[in-house]
Amino acid sequence: MKVAVIGIGNVGVAIATDLSINGHDVDLIKTSERKSEAFDRLLRNNNRVYLKENTIYTEAKVNSVSKDLGKITDAEVVIITIQSTYHEDLIKRISQYLNSKQVVLVICSYMSSFYFSKYCLELPMIAEATGPYLEGRVELNDKPNEVVFRVGCRLTRSPLSVFHDNRKDECMENLQSLYKGFSADYSVIESALLNPNMVLHTVGAIMSIPRIEFSDGNFCMYREAYSRKNKATLNIMEQLDKEKMYVLDALGGRKINIYDAGGFLGKDPLESFYKYSESSDRAISPTSIHSRYITEDVSQGLVLLEDIALRLDIISPVTSALISLASAALGEDFRSKGRTLEKLGAYQYIQHLKYQRWEKH
Repeated sequence: MKVAVIGIGNVGVAIATDLSINGHDVDLIKTSERKSEAFDRLLRNNNRVYLKENTIYTEAKVNSVSKDLGKITDAEVVIITIQSTYHEDLIKRISQYLNSKQVVLVICSYMSSFYFSKYCLELPMIAEATGPYLEGRVELNDKPNEVVFRVGCRLTRSPLSVFHDNRKDECMENLQSLYKGFSADYSVIESALLNPNMVLHTVGAIMSIPRIEFSDGNFCMYREAYSRKNKATLNIMEQLDKEKMYVLDALGGRKINIYDAGGFLGKDPLESFYKYSESSDRAISPTSIHSRYITEDVSQGLVLLEDIALRLDIISPVTSALISLASAALGEDFRSKGRTLEKLGAYQYIQHLKYQRWEKH
């Protein structure tokens, strides 16, 4: 299958490499003007990249690596992996290349499906996943002058939403030809609010701002903020998660807690979460208070959650407090620049869900 992967960060490189190994024709596209050593190395090495999984290296060659968004035109599936902060601008730029026969999968999104309705004359089939099916890191020091993606975790199931129910079967047939674990379990509102980053990243990073600054780039949020010793941070995280579930319930969504949404399963989900946090696979991150852990997941996630809650007359004190703290600490007005129903053009969708919920009760 011909696939365009947009974004050359960890997720983009991981998916492009994995799909190339499995025989798909992949175009990996860089969208930003920021320097990327991984991008430069791929070009120097004729698009060669390695996937390292369970200490085994598998060499792959991506069909093309470029900055040419025009390559989207011929893709059967387009996978967007860049930060959700930049989704609206990207969708404006690529709308001219999209058509109704294509599938667009947006990974780690907050209702970005609605941006396509704003800008595309011809709507593709749109899906939103709460996270990547491959977790890990691009490593530039593993093999000299090479790009290696080290797999930390490969999910067996990756839940997502499909924007148009009448095209769900067609959409999923295409996506599952890439990865069998994709499953259309969520509605659009569920795929947005069940993104684990909205809860875990925001609380862990905001409550650790002094430590992030003091550490001078040597901070691991999961190991430190979510240590077994830090009961207070865990309490805040769980209170935020409850506010998220109140909103989901009010809209007829499922009240799935952070442990289930994040895949921390088993007889003791909290213990599973602690073991994940303590793993040596957890990255040293965030290294700055201006990282996406705050700038993306507050502005695109928490601001949207607060906006929906206000329209439902639901009080969300922890959500609001975290937004205010992040705005004050970083000197940015996340509410004014953040994602809202009005900016998405999704107000009627939320009203419809609300009325459906009332009719059932």
